[in-house]
Amino acid sequence: MAYYSVQAMRTGFDVFSGYKFGKMTEGKWIKRMIFLETVAGVPGMVAAMVRHLNSLRKMKTDHGWIHTLLEEAENERMHLMVALQLRQPGALFRGAVLFAQGIFVNMFSIAYLISPHFCHRFVGYLEEEAVKTYSMCLQVR
Repeated sequence: MAYYSVQAMRTGFDVFSGYKFGKMTEGKWIKRMIFLETVAGVPGMVAAMVRHLNSLRKMKTDHGWIHTLLEEAENERMHLMVALQLRQPGALFRGAVLFAQGIFVNMFSIAYLISPHFCHRFVGYLEEEAVKTYSMCLQVR
């Protein structure tokens, strides 16, 4: 289920970003990477928040998971900061990011509350797709 969810998201994003049609220019690659990184930081932050609240509610330690997940979210944010050195997106792009994050944060939060196992698998498949995208970018360059 996690694999097919990632594939569905990938297909939609490929169409949205122009990856499936037309030539991928440097500008399209950079926009694609920036957008991916704005969403990539969401799972770590959401998972850390849910685990933090769960730890508070149960009054028990989480054995370091919260910090690990926050570090992952920060790592993704730093990828975004590097990509932003190449290009500054405009207002429309930023609006699309706001919209996508709004949907993804809510959907991922609900999914994480229902099944953390599903979400961790989802992120694993998402990372595999990111590797494919970055590998394709490097091959084309």
